Amino acid sequence: MYTPIDRHNDETATLRLPCLLLPRPASSSSSGLRSPIDRRPAGRNFNLWRQFLTAESVPARPTRFLLGPETVPYRVCLGRFGVLPPTGVGCGSFSCQISQSAPPVLRLPCRAGSMEAKQRARHGDERRPPAAADGGGEEYDPWTAWFYKPHTISVLLVGACLLIWASGALDPEAASSQSSATSIKRGVWSMIAVFLAYCTLQAPSTILIRPHPAVWRLVHGLAVVYLVALTFLLFQNRDDARQFMKHIYPDLGVELPERSYGADCRLYVPENHKNKFINIYETLFDEFVVAHVLGWWGKAVMIRNQLLLWVLSVGFELMELTFRHMLPNFNECWWDSIILDILICNWFGIWAGMHTVRYFDGKTYEWVGLSRQPSIMGKVKRSLSQFTPAQWDKDQWYPFMGPLRFVQVLFLCVVFMTVELNTFFLKFCLWIPPRNPLVVYRLILWWLIAIPTIREYNSYLQDSKPVKKVGAFCWLSLAICIVELLICMKFGHGLFHDPMPTWLIIFWSSVGVTLVVFLLAWSWRNHLKYWRKRL
Repeated sequence: MYTPIDRHNDETATLRLPCLLLPRPASSSSSGLRSPIDRRPAGRNFNLWRQFLTAESVPARPTRFLLGPETVPYRVCLGRFGVLPPTGVGCGSFSCQISQSAPPVLRLPCRAGSMEAKQRARHGDERRPPAAADGGGEEYDPWTAWFYKPHTISVLLVGACLLIWASGALDPEAASSQSSATSIKRGVWSMIAVFLAYCTLQAPSTILIRPHPAVWRLVHGLAVVYLVALTFLLFQNRDDARQFMKHIYPDLGVELPERSYGADCRLYVPENHKNKFINIYETLFDEFVVAHVLGWWGKAVMIRNQLLLWVLSVGFELMELTFRHMLPNFNECWWDSIILDILICNWFGIWAGMHTVRYFDGKTYEWVGLSRQPSIMGKVKRSLSQFTPAQWDKDQWYPFMGPLRFVQVLFLCVVFMTVELNTFFLKFCLWIPPRNPLVVYRLILWWLIAIPTIREYNSYLQDSKPVKKVGAFCWLSLAICIVELLICMKFGHGLFHDPMPTWLIIFWSSVGVTLVVFLLAWSWRNHLKYWRKRL
């Protein structure tokens, strides 16, 4: 939770921010020149800490912080923590107090009311809409208040009327004329609809509030439905599971040829008189190229760390190389894998995604309600901005903080690549063509699930409490990934006859041994440093 604030009056307050005081860098001169210092906020909600202010002296109490063109603006800094500066404060200087407590507390002046609004926004208090929705005031915005009030009884009555109409409860003779298969199918879809309606109304809110908390409660319900459906599919045999897919799309249940992208890796095909660069042309203008770029843009917006993104990019190409003896779809040409995938599609998606991250990271988030917009264009922009983040946290992963954090971040990468691999193995085992809408629906659902999952997992890593648990979306994501993997293992038994090449076994064994030795050496080094400090 956020650190409390001391409220002085209706206009001013003081934010108490736990921090770690670091000594002045050895390279800085002692001639009175200002030197950058770190104020490392403690707690999972304070991820921005690296050199965001400039101090005259360290660790002077009180400390006067100077703001100028060489530093980050005060408004943007405190905007990361969800507070607003006092009225009239801009670039210049201001005083703050650093307490003698353990840990020390950095006291920053802020505008009263802004912190309480951020607390409501973070914890989803629907009794008063968050600042992102209604400008951070104490009352509902008149134009949007209706959307933030519970309408559970009204929805229940409307849903009951829809059930009466869909089930034919008042006309049993007409309902009895339907076939048993049709009745079962309609009953299953109605059961799912009732469950999703319940989740939208009554499920706990997540840490996300845009465009509306109910949207993410609905996504939570969809994730549960998908997990339950996968569990049902896991208990079927392979042939029955393939035929079961016909109930969703009648054209499924038919064996499909797998396309191999590496059958002809020549860049120039002289015998083709229509297009001598036919291989490059077909690869560049494949419909999956656009999906590839958009997918990496979405990953960049979610993960917000360029190092992890490139680890995932190169890692998945290694996964394709590892399993190319099992799936013909992974048999790609060298120029397709290295140049087109990594250096063009992945790079462009990561570049565009990181530019999007920097754009939202540099914005000042001071929301004004829809009714208070002065013009029609302002109201339109405010309505569209409801689909943008209410506030932006630049997630910090710090994979080299220690061996445990390295393993935790590596685990995230492994789960990411497993979910991507499951896409191809599920298509192969269940005979689902790449252009079938089920593939697109699954990818969209996973993208919606991954957005709160990444936020929850990052908060879990930043949480300093000794006993903690992952969020609901983290748990669901891991459960879905495991069940998908079990389906691939069960239904893929006997389908893959070619053994893994010996050089691949040696390569991955070497990688595993190197990783274990590296982590053990790292842990032993930290252990020795700890005991040297104790002595």
